[in-house]
Amino acid sequence: MPPPRTDVSAERRTQIIEAAMACFTRKGYTNTTMDDIVAESGLSKGAIYWYFHSKDDLFTTAMTSLFEDWGQEAVAELVQHETTSEKLRAGGRVMVDFCRKAQGLFSLFLEFWAQSDRREQVGQFWAGVLIEYEKVIAAIIDEGVQNGEFKPVDAENLVWAIMAAYDGLAAYIMLIPGLDLERVSEVFVETLLGGLVADEHGSGRQEE
Repeated sequence: MPPPRTDVSAERRTQIIEAAMACFTRKGYTNTTMDDIVAESGLSKGAIYWYFHSKDDLFTTAMTSLFEDWGQEAVAELVQHETTSEKLRAGGRVMVDFCRKAQGLFSLFLEFWAQSDRREQVGQFWAGVLIEYEKVIAAIIDEGVQNGEFKPVDAENLVWAIMAAYDGLAAYIMLIPGLDLERVSEVFVETLLGGLVADEHGSGRQEE
């Protein structure tokens, strides 16, 4: 069988991934079959298997694509702001947006992790995603410390706490749908900045 035309390859993969995520979100990982994904995508089974060897492979690719796209969008949003305080405020808004978009994804990921024979590989993927996000946010805080906008702080460990807070909110919204994530995030970020921002004399600037 000849390979698919290069001009439709990316489009087909996206079509399959979107169909798969719709099925996974609706039925869960365990209850979703490749036949479900075939029906959702409108493509043939052969077309699905041309790009993905199994449901496991498809789910891993779909999750990777989702987080890569979100990460690129987040970085693009943050770099638009000049001060580190505004970057953190923008980061809070980005995280709230992700919490809403990712509703149900954490439970779906845990279901996949529990069922998969590739637990170690899956765990490494998730850890890699978290570490990359931690580096981006820690670099912003370190930038604020270096330019005197923020007080000296252990950025790496602070960021892990920040990320854990938003992971918790992503889980809470499944239990409390009416939770005002925007307001919770605003209070959290402003309180955080209250402890980070250096005073008007620049006490946050590190000594040479």
